[in-house]
Amino acid sequence: MRVRPLSFRRASGVTFMEMMIGLVIVGIGMTIAVPSFQGMVARNTVATEVNEVLLTVNLARSEASRSGSSVSIRAVSPTEDNEFGGGWCVVATTQADCSANVIRAFKAVSSQATLNIVDADGETAITFSARGGLRNFSNVSIDYCYEGQQGRRIFVSPIGRSKSHSPTDIDESRRPDC
Repeated sequence: MRVRPLSFRRASGVTFMEMMIGLVIVGIGMTIAVPSFQGMVARNTVATEVNEVLLTVNLARSEASRSGSSVSIRAVSPTEDNEFGGGWCVVATTQADCSANVIRAFKAVSSQATLNIVDADGETAITFSARGGLRNFSNVSIDYCYEGQQGRRIFVSPIGRSKSHSPTDIDESRRPDC
């Protein structure tokens, strides 16, 4: 058996320069991917929280029809600039707060978001009659705004049907004021 001289043996492994080039490529990829990922997370947060409001409206409406009495969606801790941002609940009566007869409570929205009833004259509740229609408004618009993202407007018709609208809607009355 013939032994090769040391200079002809193949070195196995990665050189320092190859490793540095690989790290640079990974770093460039991460600088492109991370902002994109953060935007995706924010868009998913918006979609999730808007869907939660739509769920709340549908729950309150169906519960009012089922029970044959008024059911309200009430803000837990309303503030002037973020009425429903601190959370809300569905209550079986027209009482003033979420302390009793709570059907379901919902947590606060993200700290970067606001949730307000549009043109409500300080009203912090949405009440459905025993037939499932709105009792205290002819129709309701709720604006959901998220910092750095396009907001959404949730429209509730007089008969209680809800729908979410994006800022790109042609009808300006359905665009959120974010």
